[in-house]
Amino acid sequence: MIETIINEPKVLASNSAPITYDGISTISRCTPCCNGGWLSYQNGSPLFKILGNGYTGRYDINFSATISSATAGVVAVGLFEDGVLIPDTVRAVTLAAADDYATVSFNKLLQLCPRGMTSLSVQSVPAVVTPTDPTTPVETEIPIIVAGTFNIRRI
Repeated sequence: MIETIINEPKVLASNSAPITYDGISTISRCTPCCNGGWLSYQNGSPLFKILGNGYTGRYDINFSATISSATAGVVAVGLFEDGVLIPDTVRAVTLAAADDYATVSFNKLLQLCPRGMTSLSVQSVPAVVTPTDPTTPVETEIPIIVAGTFNIRRI
């Protein structure tokens, strides 16, 4: 298991930028790839590489964050696998005013072949559909991640 944290507010570079983390709060002994584990991660990187290495191919992935923006509007984040957005992980909130706060979170179960490899990241999502007119996307604002956690647990 690994859990990374954000303790200081981070203004993302754009409305499609990946989220980086301040540090690791928890890591299990068999996680790091240097010990023959199943995960490769460098502090400060947005990428988490699941290596498999013969381990069970099921992973519980959780993200939770308090977000804001310097501009009123919609902000959104989601889980990306090998650079492709996993649609059912998109979480969007509408902030009525600049510097308003909201909490977003998602949980995703992911299955890989035990010898499979994939890269995961959480990124801001540049556009989301409106609930009243799903054919009309709304451009999102640049998020500020005020605080948060991201964890991956092999199950």
